[in-house]
Amino acid sequence: MRALLILFVFLFTLPVQAQTIGIVTNSVGQVSWLRAGDGVQLQRGDPVSLRDSVTTAASARVVLRMNDGSVITVGGDSQLILADWQFSADADDNSARLELVEGAFRFVTGLITRQDDPQLSVDTPSGTIGVRGTDFWGGYLDAGVLDVVLLDGEHRLEVRNDLGSVLIAEPGFGVTVDPGQPPAAPKRWGQEKLKRAVQTVALPQ
Repeated sequence: MRALLILFVFLFTLPVQAQTIGIVTNSVGQVSWLRAGDGVQLQRGDPVSLRDSVTTAASARVVLRMNDGSVITVGGDSQLILADWQFSADADDNSARLELVEGAFRFVTGLITRQDDPQLSVDTPSGTIGVRGTDFWGGYLDAGVLDVVLLDGEHRLEVRNDLGSVLIAEPGFGVTVDPGQPPAAPKRWGQEKLKRAVQTVALPQ
């Protein structure tokens, strides 16, 4: 009986193999991940796994290519958590959820949204971005103020929090969420603001 108990404890304390869901295709500057409580420097060619937390230094950038072909670029001074990512080419119930803790990112979606009812979202401290398949940017250009802009694609973005919800339907239009406020109505961004946003995730030439 004692031997069985020891075996049971041993089996349930073995480290769980991380589920690989993508790969690092580019990394500039100091980029690290937190996996199962351990911090590791992230480099090109490294796999990324479910529930990894990716953190970048001020001038750093990292590009992740997910197993469905989605491309996620994380800007400097950012933290992005891959909270959930369930994808199979044969499935019609794929889903994903990311968490932007701080900073900025750009997301070009892949096959994971090509189903009748896409289940892809990005949670932020200011609200949630619901994604149906597109190229968009999200982040904090100013302290505490969330901005989201549709860069390209024919599918709409939803930006919502407990106080309201809006849809972004046209490329070049964006939404601002001030602290404690519902998302503002979408409006076309000027070139200066668009440039400022894209620069937060641009890779060095």
